[in-house]
Amino acid sequence: MIFVPFTGVDHHKKCVTFGAGLLYDETIGSYTWLLTTFLKAHNNKQPTLVLTDQDAAMKQAVSGVFNKSIHRLCMWHIVRKIPAKIAGDVLENIDLRAAIHKLVWNLFITPEEFEERWNLLMEGLHLKENNWLNEMYEIRDQWVPCYFRDVHMCCLMKTTSRCESSNSLFKTNSSGTNTLVQFLMCFDTTIDGQRYTQRRLEFESNTIAPSMPKNVPIERHASELYTHTLFLEVQKEIYRGMTFCYIASKTPELDGVKIYTIVHTNRQYKDINEFEVSFDTRDRSVSCSCMGYTRLGYLCRHAFCVYRYNQVDEIPVQYQPGRWKRDILPRRVFSMSNRYSADTDAESVIQNEIFDLVIECTDRLRRNIGKLSELSGEIKEIRNRVFREVPTEPACNKTSAVISDLLKQPEDMEVSINPPQGIRNKGCGTNHRLIGPGEKAVVNSAKTTRLCGKCKKYVNDHDSRNCEKVRAAKEAAAAAGKSC
Repeated sequence: MIFVPFTGVDHHKKCVTFGAGLLYDETIGSYTWLLTTFLKAHNNKQPTLVLTDQDAAMKQAVSGVFNKSIHRLCMWHIVRKIPAKIAGDVLENIDLRAAIHKLVWNLFITPEEFEERWNLLMEGLHLKENNWLNEMYEIRDQWVPCYFRDVHMCCLMKTTSRCESSNSLFKTNSSGTNTLVQFLMCFDTTIDGQRYTQRRLEFESNTIAPSMPKNVPIERHASELYTHTLFLEVQKEIYRGMTFCYIASKTPELDGVKIYTIVHTNRQYKDINEFEVSFDTRDRSVSCSCMGYTRLGYLCRHAFCVYRYNQVDEIPVQYQPGRWKRDILPRRVFSMSNRYSADTDAESVIQNEIFDLVIECTDRLRRNIGKLSELSGEIKEIRNRVFREVPTEPACNKTSAVISDLLKQPEDMEVSINPPQGIRNKGCGTNHRLIGPGEKAVVNSAKTTRLCGKCKKYVNDHDSRNCEKVRAAKEAAAAAGKSC
């Protein structure tokens, strides 16, 4: 069967699985059913951005179900086709591919600048008549990053590499020969591995103090806000704002707003880009023309450069999204009931709420021994009162009853599962993988070249027996024989 995981990014920038499904075939109807079921499981909350490859059935299903989401195509799947769609030999297209890559991956240009540069590039490379490039240009707003620069955190995922990584992770514990029960056991093992990684990173963020050699006040404040993984990225932006950015000019303050021109240099301290940053002295808000905060969810080096100039020592509240905070996850996500997705009834909701309240209080009173002792005494009084009102333990606390409550199924229920019919999905073909011209060119480039005795060139794809000149000579001789 076709396994379809829904993969995203957590607050440690690790892959997280939001759900998964097994399909009989890869049709529009199957994908529509899967997406509708996924939407129902998440209380009809649609994702902001959905990233897929160029599968036609998946594209129609996404547009039909996630009508409020932005659908984006994987850049990697499109860019990797360039050698095959333009010419077979990759070596002859290195400059061409480098020029196209440099343009389409540019995050700082506007859509108008992209269109102007694309047309100039196609004219310079004489590719105006290439049908595939023209088709990709027609759907440029579905895959080129500059068309998504206004979407919040659009740069967290630009390719389906995280989905491919997730598929590879599931394949590590499972194979196509597993039965359905075996596969589900392997699936649970993989998900438990993700949960373990998340718990470990949570522990490191809460207990390990990151290194701060510069000892900048705004850096210390960032270390208290963000998870350890994201703090390292924010720390780089702070340092680069101090080292590779400087203020070229500024305008006088008007209605509390100052506008700065920030020059961005490279490692050789040569100017490469200019960005405009506006700073509001009233609420310390900033707006940069690179739109780094919109794209990534944290401030860019240009904003930190302006903050340093204006002696702002803390990140303003409006730039502290819960998306990256270390305490954004409630403790109940690691509970047993959540592991089996059985926390939707009223009893489980109340229990989880009680656990969260206790943990929030203990976290708030950390290192305050007096208040913690007082809180412990109050909880003991509540426990003693509950034990007086309910003196005996209920029968529902038996092991079998607890498991039945977790699974939300009666203890004596009989379950029968029939094996699915044999399925052949798209591209299953034979056991031999098809190799495209781009990959063939890469393999040929690694071969040792030798001199062809006919064309007198150093090549690796033919010799004097199958040279193009020999074939042309044979065809000419055959044509001359027929004419005689």
